[in-house]
Amino acid sequence: MRIVHAANLQFDKDGAHLWNQDQKIHHGLVRLGHFVYPFSINDRARMLSPINSKTFGKARANKALVETCRNVHPDLLVLGHAQFITAETLREIRRILPRIRIALWYVDPLWDANATIHLRQRVDTLDALFCSTSGPLLEALATPSCPAAFIPSAVDAGIECHRAFETPENEMLHDFLFFGRDKGEPGRRNMLHSLRSMLPELRCGFYGCLDQAGIFGWEKEQVIRRSKMALNLSRRSDVPLYSSSRIGELMGNGILTLTPRGAGLEELYPEDEVAYFENLEDLALKIRHLAGNPEKRLAMARKGWERNHSQYNGTAIARFIIGLTLRDPAWRDAPWARHVFGS
Repeated sequence: MRIVHAANLQFDKDGAHLWNQDQKIHHGLVRLGHFVYPFSINDRARMLSPINSKTFGKARANKALVETCRNVHPDLLVLGHAQFITAETLREIRRILPRIRIALWYVDPLWDANATIHLRQRVDTLDALFCSTSGPLLEALATPSCPAAFIPSAVDAGIECHRAFETPENEMLHDFLFFGRDKGEPGRRNMLHSLRSMLPELRCGFYGCLDQAGIFGWEKEQVIRRSKMALNLSRRSDVPLYSSSRIGELMGNGILTLTPRGAGLEELYPEDEVAYFENLEDLALKIRHLAGNPEKRLAMARKGWERNHSQYNGTAIARFIIGLTLRDPAWRDAPWARHVFGS
């Protein structure tokens, strides 16, 4: 097929955010054998603004997407987040190309009503919606003409290309690692501060939080490769199957990942692939235990790495997106297929 993938490829970051979901899903669509034309929404908006502002350029970006679809004549339009692309734009594209199918994927939390209003405003113009959350929040978005489906965080063998479980002990930089911001998050900051104080004997690395600078791109990958364990911490852990996309980035690079219980992630990652914890004290105990049991840690890390690259790669997720959008029953073969509403 011909596909236009209108997402946020973040060309303005000069490769620092190379691990974003947009790239992984885009690569998956290409690997399935389709011609995939990239339309980077925010970058296009900046380009079309006289002051390089994505906000002031969004109206022109909408017109540019219409023209892109007119020129490429795609069978399928796949939108990634796409808050700037209006329902009116999608209706105009359908008027020009009556047989086109339109899908939208979204990997931010669904519990923020203001942040997700654009999803509710667009479901009538879509053939399928894909989100990294399941449960009632996802089900509420489904309509008779637009099923709403869960998708896991994608990995890509060309992006998550490291195997931390193979790093020699003498190259290790950290026993434990966390990437994430704590600005405006006093609860997260207090938890991380307490965790650091509970593990004085371990080499702990905190980046982007606790007054430490963040790191990106290749530099960040090398820190992951040279660390033993990492924390996957989302804003909430009580929403079905929701996790920060950090989980794929970490596990896909072969580092043992610790994540809180509560979201039912055990359905995606069994107990021998991820270290689940109940609370702060349990987290500190598990970090200390696994730091002293390298055989168990490395076995879990390897199994988690294998799971992500075999089942949750960008190609598998792209195949699922295409299948459900086109109503090809093969979408039911996906390991997460029971989390589809309105189909």
